[in-house]
Amino acid sequence: MKPRRRWTLFWQLGLVLMAVQIAVAVFLAVYATRELRQFHHEQSVDDLRRLTPLVGGRLRAALASDDPDTLTERVGALGREAGVRVTVIDLEGKVLADSVHDPAEMDNHRYRTEIEAAMRAGDGFAVRRSATLRMDMMYFASVLRDGERPIAVVRTAKSLSTVNAELSRVLRAIGTAGLVLLALTVLVIGLASRRLSRITARLADGAERFARGELDHRIEEPRARELASLAASLNRMVAQLSDQFRQLQVQRNEEQALLESMSSGMIALDLQQRVFRLNRRAEEMLEVNEASARGRLLQESVREPELNRFVADAVAAGGRISAEFRLRRLGDRTVLAVNEPLFDAQMAPLGLLIVLNDVTEVRKLESIRSDFAANVSHELRTPITNIKGYLETMLEVGAEDKAQTERFLEIINRNTNRLEAIVEDLLALARLEQPGARAALEEVEIPLRSVISAAAGHFVAAAGAKNIALRIDVPGEPAARINPQLLEQAVSNLLSNAVKYSDSDTMVTVTARRREDGEVEIAVSDQGPGIAAEHLPRLFERFYRVDRARSRELGGTGLGLAIVKHIALVHGGRTDVESRLGGGSTFKIILPEERGGGG
Repeated sequence: MKPRRRWTLFWQLGLVLMAVQIAVAVFLAVYATRELRQFHHEQSVDDLRRLTPLVGGRLRAALASDDPDTLTERVGALGREAGVRVTVIDLEGKVLADSVHDPAEMDNHRYRTEIEAAMRAGDGFAVRRSATLRMDMMYFASVLRDGERPIAVVRTAKSLSTVNAELSRVLRAIGTAGLVLLALTVLVIGLASRRLSRITARLADGAERFARGELDHRIEEPRARELASLAASLNRMVAQLSDQFRQLQVQRNEEQALLESMSSGMIALDLQQRVFRLNRRAEEMLEVNEASARGRLLQESVREPELNRFVADAVAAGGRISAEFRLRRLGDRTVLAVNEPLFDAQMAPLGLLIVLNDVTEVRKLESIRSDFAANVSHELRTPITNIKGYLETMLEVGAEDKAQTERFLEIINRNTNRLEAIVEDLLALARLEQPGARAALEEVEIPLRSVISAAAGHFVAAAGAKNIALRIDVPGEPAARINPQLLEQAVSNLLSNAVKYSDSDTMVTVTARRREDGEVEIAVSDQGPGIAAEHLPRLFERFYRVDRARSRELGGTGLGLAIVKHIALVHGGRTDVESRLGGGSTFKIILPEERGGGG
């Protein structure tokens, strides 16, 4: 369909007003011309009516003289003076004198219309064509009397062309004035309508800017009261809209902040399972962009069979359900999905809300807790079983055999010490894992050599028994801001393992140095059997043992390396291990740069 052409207010209003003005002007011109023509005609007749008796009175003396030349001369002078044609006719119709023509050549005028009328009534008027002059004339005739006796007929005449010429001059002057007035009126109307058009254009431009969202713009109020009222109404309207928009924006920002700060992924679907909202966490979990997914089916945007199956089940169930499944995009991480129906303000169904919670760590912690409980139970059960068994044996057989009794008591003592060590290590781990452990840590700036030497001093005898050389290498004498007791315990745990698992006639080396990146590294290296690569990632877990039988035989609790790890963590550092089968092992405690001192 062809678009309809729209005219501006200037053309619609201005042209209409100008057309009306022109129509009125034309009507008035026609009416005025007709009336003026009639008035001028009547005025010309009145002029001749007044003039004719005056001319007749001034011709009495010439008529009385009976001198044709004198009469002719006098008639010519009066005609020129009055600007009209003057004719004197006797009562028989003979022309005695004429101001513009020779009387001798003129016909008898007795039966001319105006003459006949004058003979009957004393005055006569006629508009006719002059047979003498061959033009249309306006005549007025009057009987000239001497007392009561008529002596002649005096006639005055004007050419209609002269009358019309005078009328034309008047009409031209009036027409010129009318055209000037019309032009001024049209100009004023044009200027007024153009000004009005500009004002309305400003109003329209303001409304268009409002529509584009420029709610801070305000329309200047024009002087015209009605348009000023309209502008004020538009300004009030946009001010209210601006306030409402700000309130909605604040609400939207609050909702957006809530959604984006959620640790759970949120997917909002309509009744056809098309996506209309995703929060940032859901975008990260599903690796999809909300802008590209909006309006599309969830199955088109997200290729996760388990999630799509859950959505289908939720739609079929019509109520709240939950399920756990793995997302391939998260590297097979486990999520807990819960659905809720969506309703509008009138409680009409809108769609479905899916909330995804990453429970991988929770499940991992639950598994660790379960394993920890199982390991603790197992580790405690062994010495308790041994203690109980030997005590029951002693109660049954008695204590007569002193050598047997001492052997049993030694075993019971050894298992009691093992129980004590396990409990002490568990308590130590519990203290290190408390949320405020790092903040409550008392630290001092101290040279690392003193801490390492104190730790090594506890193992001189054990190392000597196996002919193991203990070597301390601390070049540059580095210092660090640490808790000396905790760091000494960590180094002691590493030295304990190194001495236990190293063969005789080997060396255990403890080093401390500042690395190029500014961190401080404490390392305990041995020349033991080494550890297979598959065990290295789990060495610092609680109760994890590479060789359980040998570990228990050597008296380990399975918590030493876990304690080392947490001591490093509570100092803001970390642990590391390097080992290979047959090549010995190196365990490291790395403290961050900001805790380091000068060396």
